[in-house]
Amino acid sequence: MAKQTVTKKTHPALDFKPAPKAFVRTFMAPFKFYFSPQFYGLDELDVSKPAMYVSNHTILGILDGFPFGSEIYLRKGIMLRALADSAHFKVPVWRDVLSQSFGVVEASRKNCGVLMKQKESLIVYPGGAREICKKRGEEYILQWADRKGFVRMAMEYGYDIIPVAAVGAEEAFTIIKDADDILNSPFGKFLKFIGVAEHYFKNGELMPPVVRGIGGTFIPRPAKLYFSFGKRISTAKLKAKFEDEETQELVKKKVEDSLHKQFQELFEIRNHDTDRSKWRRLLNMKKPVVVRKGK
Repeated sequence: MAKQTVTKKTHPALDFKPAPKAFVRTFMAPFKFYFSPQFYGLDELDVSKPAMYVSNHTILGILDGFPFGSEIYLRKGIMLRALADSAHFKVPVWRDVLSQSFGVVEASRKNCGVLMKQKESLIVYPGGAREICKKRGEEYILQWADRKGFVRMAMEYGYDIIPVAAVGAEEAFTIIKDADDILNSPFGKFLKFIGVAEHYFKNGELMPPVVRGIGGTFIPRPAKLYFSFGKRISTAKLKAKFEDEETQELVKKKVEDSLHKQFQELFEIRNHDTDRSKWRRLLNMKKPVVVRKGK
C-alpha cells in the first residue's frame, strides 16, 4: 500500500503562516481604541514551550479570543491556533478566511494531534457554541458540562494548560430575547413543530440570543475588556492516564477553579479602574454583572 501523503486539504494547519506583525498591529488599532483591552500576566508569560490556552467564551464569541491572541502574537511572537466547530467549515468563503487568514482548524482529535505534533500553541473553548448562545443570567458561567476532550488531548501530549479569563464583553450587549423567549414565541413553536428547533438548535441550547448594543443597534458598547493569564497547569506526569476519566475530571476542575478565581480578580480590577472618559461613560449604560460560580 502506498504511503499516504498529508495534504493541506487534510490538515490546513500545515501551510499556515501568520500575517506580518505590522498588519496585525494596524488592524487591531481601532479595536484597541474602542475597547481598551487590558492584559494581566502576559508580560510574565513563558512561551518557550507550547501550551494549550483554555478560555471562557463570552456572548456571541466575537470579543474574546482574537484580542488576547493577537496581543500574544505582537508581544511574544507566537500565533495561537484555534480549533473551531465543523459548522464554520461548511460555509464557503468564510472557511477560507478562517483557515488561511487566521490559521483556524476544524476541531477534531486528529487535527488537534497534528497541531500538537508540530509543537503549536492552541486556544480552546470547552464551552463551544453553548457558551456563546447565552441566556439571561449566564454571564461568566462556564457551560462545559462533561466536556473533557481538551484535557484528554493535553494529557496525551503532555501539554501544559494555561487558563485565560476574559471579562468585559458581557457588558457590551444586552440580551433582548434569549432561546427560551424565542422558543416560547409563535415563531419558536413553529420551529418546534417542524423539527428545526431540535435538529439545528438542540431545543435552544445552540440558539444565539437577540441582542442590542448602543441604543437599539447591534453595535457593541465600548466596554473595557480584561484578560488574565493564569498559572500553568502541568499534565506531563499524567500522560499514562490520558484515557482515565477521573483524572481528566480532576484536571478539568483545576482549570475551572483557576478561571473562577481570575474572574473575581478581574472584577476587582475593573471596580477600581480609573478610566472614566465621558464618551465611554455615555455609551456604556449597562450595569456590569457580578460573577457567580458556574455549573
